[in-house]
Amino acid sequence: MTILVTGGAGYIGGKLVESLLARGERVRVLDVRTAGAARLAQAGAELMQGDIRDREAVEVALSGCDSLFHVAALFEMWHPDQKAYYEINVGGTRNVLGTARDIGLGRVVYTSSAVTIGEGRDQMGDEDTVHRGYFLSDYERSKYLAEQVALEMCERGLRLVAVNPTSVYGPGQTGHMTGALIRFLNGRLPAVTDSRLNFVYIDDVVDGHLMAMERGRVGQRYILGGDNTSLVRFLSLAAEIAGVRRKPRQVPSWLLTTIARVLGASSALTGRRPWVSPDEARTALHSFVFDSHKAREELGLEFTPLDRGLERTVSWLQEERLIESVD
Repeated sequence: MTILVTGGAGYIGGKLVESLLARGERVRVLDVRTAGAARLAQAGAELMQGDIRDREAVEVALSGCDSLFHVAALFEMWHPDQKAYYEINVGGTRNVLGTARDIGLGRVVYTSSAVTIGEGRDQMGDEDTVHRGYFLSDYERSKYLAEQVALEMCERGLRLVAVNPTSVYGPGQTGHMTGALIRFLNGRLPAVTDSRLNFVYIDDVVDGHLMAMERGRVGQRYILGGDNTSLVRFLSLAAEIAGVRRKPRQVPSWLLTTIARVLGASSALTGRRPWVSPDEARTALHSFVFDSHKAREELGLEFTPLDRGLERTVSWLQEERLIESVD
């Protein structure tokens, strides 16, 4: 049996590929970035460089496959070309899943995002939450629309299960949430808002994908989330574990909004990434907390406690010398 993983050279996709290979599965990877994925080839994965927007590349990649993990996406909160979100996340998803449906692929797990849940500000979301009806970012809107495409394909016969990871952190990641942790521990994160978020350890996300493939109900989505806590506590606990005497500086919401508007306007002129974009500010001030009981009950997924996950993450950061000092 051959399994295709789109986006398999990325963080979640790469960890998923490693886990599948460890199980003895035959794995094929489709990604635009294969130069940095030599470790996957050495472990036995078949690497194919290609864009999910390219129908021919997708057809070739899916040829001979029995199942699919569609992980590939544009996962950024700022991009110089807003159309890219919709071309990749929506158009690419339609291309991949439409091809999978056309060839009668056996089973598909689609990596969505918890941002598609659409809970109100400071409210807890779950899979049954009624969407608030507005979006905080182009990333969020594009992932919501992509999920609708996935569920539509399911209604048209594709045997698909969706998983919705929350804020992922862990060893091997140097961007996104773990990247913010690295900047904080090295004194390079100017300030944060004390937003409440849901943090999930990378191994749990990978396990959630595998369990969804094996046990998930077709047409259902499962939130893959761990601890609901504040960003300040997340950073402070990591500092305590790392032995770094540093506390997160907090910025008032009105100031963050003002700064983001100014930097966003400047970025529109220069094309350079701002320190914080308007989309990022809106997202940060919203808070994202979730109930993951469905994944626990139906998939049997157990989640790593925050302190244990951070201990493993900090240990990796220290081994890789990504924490520069303990001042």
